[in-house]
Amino acid sequence: MPVWILLLWLALAQNSLDSPDATLQAARTYIAQGNFVQAAEILDRALDANTDAGSEPYLMLSECRLRLDQKEKALEAVERGVKRYPTSGPLLKAAGVLILQDHSDSQRAGELLERATKAMPQDPGAHYAYGLWALFNHREEIAIAAERRALALSSAGDPIQVQAWTFIGVAEDALKRPQRAETAFRTALAANRKLPNPNPGAAIEFVMFLTRQSRQGEAQKLVDEILKFAPDFGPAHLERARYLSAQGDLEPALAEGKIALDQAGSDPKSLRAAHAFLAKTCFALGRMDEATIHQSWIESH
Repeated sequence: MPVWILLLWLALAQNSLDSPDATLQAARTYIAQGNFVQAAEILDRALDANTDAGSEPYLMLSECRLRLDQKEKALEAVERGVKRYPTSGPLLKAAGVLILQDHSDSQRAGELLERATKAMPQDPGAHYAYGLWALFNHREEIAIAAERRALALSSAGDPIQVQAWTFIGVAEDALKRPQRAETAFRTALAANRKLPNPNPGAAIEFVMFLTRQSRQGEAQKLVDEILKFAPDFGPAHLERARYLSAQGDLEPALAEGKIALDQAGSDPKSLRAAHAFLAKTCFALGRMDEATIHQSWIESH
């Protein structure tokens, strides 16, 4: 969820690279060219020479590190910035989001994101991210309030609307308020359908809600819809597999489960869910060798 715009074509000032403005120009130009290594080197040197260069160089350096798949260094850059500029909303948000991605239960992430909402009260992304942290940490009422603030600040057609309504639905469901949850999920689905590229992750949350409500027929209709616009979306195949298994159609269920596993990528949660389903289904079909393979994966992970 980027919070800054980096890919700008700017002229490189050849005769004044010692000035802070020229240094940033050079870094922006390298970034625009995709040369993140050179941009990071320039920014590192600039910040070592002058820690009071403003918040932008820290954000730019963090983005370069992310593009180079150096997440720890990216976080280090924005944390340095936060230390120097503790009221900078963009730095607070960037640091909070980076921590949240790998440590959803981090109190530090929640603190940073809450501060970001106060530093940038009109920024929908800050409220959205804070709401997600609150949802992860079972603070559903805070999550709902934050996501509603994000909705109020964002415009129709903004993808954040789909996610915010979805998170509200998840929070309302956790609070045992199914009618409110369904209203939120349906609002999210309506907005999702209008996007050029609908979000399958948001839609699958509604599927799981309907399944928990024992409304499998409605859930499977939505699974069909998801697989039309996202045919390789593993979680939808897994939901289809579970439905088929419950109906006693084990062979088709096994086939869907294998697709779910193939599409799980490197996501640990998706991999574990797919292997667990396949182990159970293979055991039920008497395919002990296959079942053992999946069970062994689960035990080793």
